[in-house]
Amino acid sequence: MLRDKAAVITLAIFLCGYAVLWVTGITSTGHLLDNVIAGYLLAWGLYGFLSDLPRQEIRARFVLMTLVGVALLGAAELLGAVGWINYQTLLGTQGRTWFERPGYVRDPELGYRHEAHYRERGSFVRGNIGEALCLPANPPVEFDLRYDQHGFRNDEDRDQADVVVIGDSYVESPMLPNSSLLTTGLSRSLGAPVVNMGISGYGPEQELVVLKRYALTLRPKTIVWLFFEGNDLLQLDPEDESARREPTITALEDSYWMRSLTRNLLVLSKKVAKGCVPHQTYLQFRGIFQEATGKQTEMFFWEKPAPLRPMDRLRLERLRSILKEAHELCRRQGVHLVVAFAPVSYRVHQGLENFEPSTPQMRAWQVNDLPDQVKSLLGGISQDIVFVDMTQPLRTAAAAGVLTYLPDDTHWTTEGQRVAGQALHQQVLASINRSAERMGVSSRGFSEAGWRRGLQRL
Repeated sequence: MLRDKAAVITLAIFLCGYAVLWVTGITSTGHLLDNVIAGYLLAWGLYGFLSDLPRQEIRARFVLMTLVGVALLGAAELLGAVGWINYQTLLGTQGRTWFERPGYVRDPELGYRHEAHYRERGSFVRGNIGEALCLPANPPVEFDLRYDQHGFRNDEDRDQADVVVIGDSYVESPMLPNSSLLTTGLSRSLGAPVVNMGISGYGPEQELVVLKRYALTLRPKTIVWLFFEGNDLLQLDPEDESARREPTITALEDSYWMRSLTRNLLVLSKKVAKGCVPHQTYLQFRGIFQEATGKQTEMFFWEKPAPLRPMDRLRLERLRSILKEAHELCRRQGVHLVVAFAPVSYRVHQGLENFEPSTPQMRAWQVNDLPDQVKSLLGGISQDIVFVDMTQPLRTAAAAGVLTYLPDDTHWTTEGQRVAGQALHQQVLASINRSAERMGVSSRGFSEAGWRRGLQRL
């Protein structure tokens, strides 16, 4: 009887220990690893207290089981070390930075880029804001991402293109099928090859490298540089280029740790243990949009077009120097530079009759004059640079009840891509016409049928 009571007390003490270990939460992957090891040792301690086996037998079992576990883990890690298995890809976990994610590699100038000829199939079920708010999944939209020899989202390799579009995720748009992209629509309407050189997360500094290293080598007639106001300005370093350091390349050991079984099992376990925790701040930024069908759609917002600060003015100066260099490089090769302004979702929807902010915080948002600032900046560089502000075409479509932005994401829908492509089409065609007139030739490089299609409205 006394022995049974002691066993219950011992069990209760150990359970309290487990509770203290786990209910305080997991703050990091290292914290989780410490808890796993402590939990393993506590389990053996409890077994040792309650078992009737001789202590020597218990020690032997502990050593044997631990060695077997270490050997199995070591064998699994060896498969990853020799490159046979990438556990990060297998388990679908994310890295701390872009180049630590599946399908990306390090790049000394760009920081990261896609692997050559990388391909990924999947389905888009929830946007980036939806993930932050733990919103229910949407109906899946299948995608098949294919990348060319340089790691850009193009179904085939090209050594020449009439138009190149440079930008970030608004150009790459990994959440949409290839047929929906503005570059695909632009190519179809012009009847000419258009190459997509957008990479998610890139800013103007990286996009200038893309222009130098990749875009100009395709000998295009026009380069479209898409500037997204949501983060492109914030990514700029106002200091001079010579004062900035190149992206840090971490050690090989750290690279392996990111794709190892141990690390990715811990990350997956941490995600399961913590579950999805909504970011309550973003719940304040939402509104109701009425579509043309009469459907009421709740939209969530992330980027705030707030009044420009002194630091933003410095960043605009840095943007001016980048675009000035880009224009000079294009001018030397007879390439037209088109700069397109991609607005954030709120700039497009604010003030529309079919959009109603849902919270006081949303109603208090102000809109800055960044499009005018960028236009003025370009005019100061050269009148030859074509500026396309996509705000008004997108507002016109939204006012007609067209859903141009994903409700739980910061990016365009298929319709948004179409509207943006239409706005670009007219200006790209005009720049090509001016180029042809100056050279005294007629639409060189375009098929006859394609040129006729290009003259029609997209």
